[in-house]
Amino acid sequence: MKNKTVFADLHVHSTASDGLLSPVQLVQKSAGIGLSVLGITDHDTIDGIKPARAECSACSLKLVPGIELSCGWEGRDSSVHVLGLFIDEDSPELLTLLESQKESRYHRALKIVSLLAKEGFDVSELQSQFENSRDKVLGRPHIARFLMDKGYIKDFQEAFDRYLSRGKPAYVPKDHVLPEEGIRIIHAAGGIAILAHPGLIPDWDRVWAKIGDMPWDGIETYYSEHKNSDIERFKKIVAKRNMLATGGSDYHGDYGKHIDRLGQAGLSEQQFAELLEKCSKRGVSFS
Repeated sequence: MKNKTVFADLHVHSTASDGLLSPVQLVQKSAGIGLSVLGITDHDTIDGIKPARAECSACSLKLVPGIELSCGWEGRDSSVHVLGLFIDEDSPELLTLLESQKESRYHRALKIVSLLAKEGFDVSELQSQFENSRDKVLGRPHIARFLMDKGYIKDFQEAFDRYLSRGKPAYVPKDHVLPEEGIRIIHAAGGIAILAHPGLIPDWDRVWAKIGDMPWDGIETYYSEHKNSDIERFKKIVAKRNMLATGGSDYHGDYGKHIDRLGQAGLSEQQFAELLEKCSKRGVSFS
């Protein structure tokens, strides 16, 4: 759901994880559409933050350094994503976790590629790309785009529906980082821990009953796929628990449902100022 006066988009992805634009291109595009504040929140990596920060200085755009950690627990099919905002990307505990996650995702990606080969796909090019990009954060979106580009599937979602989801022939479970550990790591990095896109959690009531008492700082209330009813529901939770309300587009690049999404959800200037004031009271700074 679009916030008509978006000032700060606090949830975007670059090529450092599974976005289509480089950090520099992402900053330039954000400045071009009139955003004032941008939150770089790549999946399980902080590699896009430094190049984005340098470009932000040139574009007079303010950068919120962030990350999106994929968390979960045994027996759960989908991840619970924890956004970390205003983080110190040099935090030793954060860097240790991310290095472990990168290694795990790399081996998972190669296993998926191997299973696709058994399904009859020529994935030698993809395997070579992955083997030569061990330092990248690799995942199923990269594989889905490859299958789409090669014409093996009609669209991005088909890759998940037919091959990459649980119960499908190329599914490989991933190692879990528990939500409470993700929250702890983000706090250790000096940031705020936000529950990402709660409206996309299909079994919300059951999940919130399990994780709601964890030390969350806030909820991503204003999100590009949230309906008005979602926004109102999460605003009530935030107000009741004295939590922070953040917002962002979850932009990955102009493809599929992501077309024109950048800057279409987030915080107004007043909402962002209120967020900063509340963060300051929690000892979280932003310059």
